[in-house]
Amino acid sequence: MARKIMDAFIKDINSMGDIVFGHWMPRMVVAGVDMNDVLRIRGQNPTWQQWPGLWEQLGDEHQARGDRELAAGHTLTAGQAYRMANLAYHYGHFMLFDRPALKETLMRKSMAALDKGLPYQRYPGRRVYLPCGPWQIPTLVFEHPQAGGRLVLLTGGADANKEEMLSFADVFLDRNLSVLIMDGPGQGEAAYTAPYRRSTHKQFVDTTVDYIHQLGYTKLAVGGISMGGHFCPRAAAVNHSFQAAFGVGGPFDMRDLTTKMDTLFLGDFGHVMGTDDLDELEALTAQECTLADVIADLTCPLMILHGDKDRICDYEQSKEIVEKSSSVEPHLIIIEDGNHVCNNYVYKYRPVIADWLVEKLV
Repeated sequence: MARKIMDAFIKDINSMGDIVFGHWMPRMVVAGVDMNDVLRIRGQNPTWQQWPGLWEQLGDEHQARGDRELAAGHTLTAGQAYRMANLAYHYGHFMLFDRPALKETLMRKSMAALDKGLPYQRYPGRRVYLPCGPWQIPTLVFEHPQAGGRLVLLTGGADANKEEMLSFADVFLDRNLSVLIMDGPGQGEAAYTAPYRRSTHKQFVDTTVDYIHQLGYTKLAVGGISMGGHFCPRAAAVNHSFQAAFGVGGPFDMRDLTTKMDTLFLGDFGHVMGTDDLDELEALTAQECTLADVIADLTCPLMILHGDKDRICDYEQSKEIVEKSSSVEPHLIIIEDGNHVCNNYVYKYRPVIADWLVEKLV
């Protein structure tokens, strides 16, 4: 009898809220959720059934506040309120693999809230869909008027989407670098049409790089966090348009998926790979989610960071990425006591990466 991913996922459903907070409360705050909002929801000790409703209610409150402020002409306040609404809806759905219809509904609500706020950000952005074979690549584009041809292609984790990545994008924009955030195959909107496969990822990267060149950018970097820290070394290995690459907390492969990781990641990667069968998931991740086939082709300057207390992806995998690459300038930074993606020490990784990219994109 086939083993179903959801059978394993729901085994821990009674403690799912605690598991999510245990892994990702720092991530929520770093992304831009107010710590007091996080504590208020956590203080209610929500069941997994209550989880999306509480976050949606918070999103509705922020969105209503944004509407009031926009009507009053307070565009800066409105833009920040819409951004907070986007994040609340996002964290209501990002692990909701047991209720896929509600997950997609909240994702679309998150996108719509952010769309209201994009024109009113300190660095205004726009949503762009890039034709790519049978797919549309979903992106958010933020162009800095003083970028001088420099742009960072940014990608989030397996359960992330581009709408979650604005606070990281700001770090580069503050240094006069333009940013394009992409949902790769298996991520965000793209997961509904293009499950992750190595060949699809290359098509996404090549198409996006072509678009970036059409915009007039010639000095490019690529980077990402968590699973994005796996996707981006692959991008730099298969497309040599990048002058630098970075990753934070990314795996070399998915060897720990069914052994060390909590069961919620089975739902996560089932969604990414487009399967509800556990045996197929194990086979697909072993075949598709590895850098072994391309890492030696990565030649550009490379910076990899990892926390030594990462419970999701062991930092030894980051060592493997650096050691097996052919980078002309490899850097490996292990942050002591850092959690997954080092979100408990955000000031020890984001500025380091951004300042390094400014030096590389000359």
